[in-house]
Amino acid sequence: MQLGALLCLLLAPGAVLGGQAKAPPSRPYNQVLVVPNGAPRGEWGPVEMCPEGSYANGFAPKGEAPGEDDTGLNGIRLHCSDGTTVQSSVGAWGRWQGARYCPRGYLRAFSLGVQPRQDAGDDVAAAAGLRVACSDGELLAGHAGDAGGREGSWSHPCLSGSVCGLQTRVEEPGGQRGDHAALNDVRLFCCPP
Repeated sequence: MQLGALLCLLLAPGAVLGGQAKAPPSRPYNQVLVVPNGAPRGEWGPVEMCPEGSYANGFAPKGEAPGEDDTGLNGIRLHCSDGTTVQSSVGAWGRWQGARYCPRGYLRAFSLGVQPRQDAGDDVAAAAGLRVACSDGELLAGHAGDAGGREGSWSHPCLSGSVCGLQTRVEEPGGQRGDHAALNDVRLFCCPP
């Protein structure tokens, strides 16, 4: 293979995310939304996209209520405008909560609620609450765990188009010192209109 072709392949959008090679998403995207407060624990799961021509108009969080080892958010499922759902990696605990939908639009930005690292205490997780902004101006929230109401920094909004996919960073059971933290970070993908 020629060096130029190899470089194009390696630098293709979605080919390398966060330093780890991942399969490129199944549809083209024009922006990746991130927040500065995600935690580095766990591994990035696969990029999962809504079908071509469909955008995320809702989401459902998977969370665990406070308990002996509260893990906060364990997963996020996007609800696509064609009726399908997509999810990346999901933690082992909790249950899926009811979906929240944009009344007349699509997801455009998000905020991740974060509990600071406890060291001597129980790390709920980096991700304990999720809020999304819809293109119609609505704000939707999904909470889990002790830090459920905690506000986080907002991502940039989709500049063109709307959210069409996601990737989650999840720590496997056992975690650091046996302190389970489940979902730690999220990336949302924007697709052009």
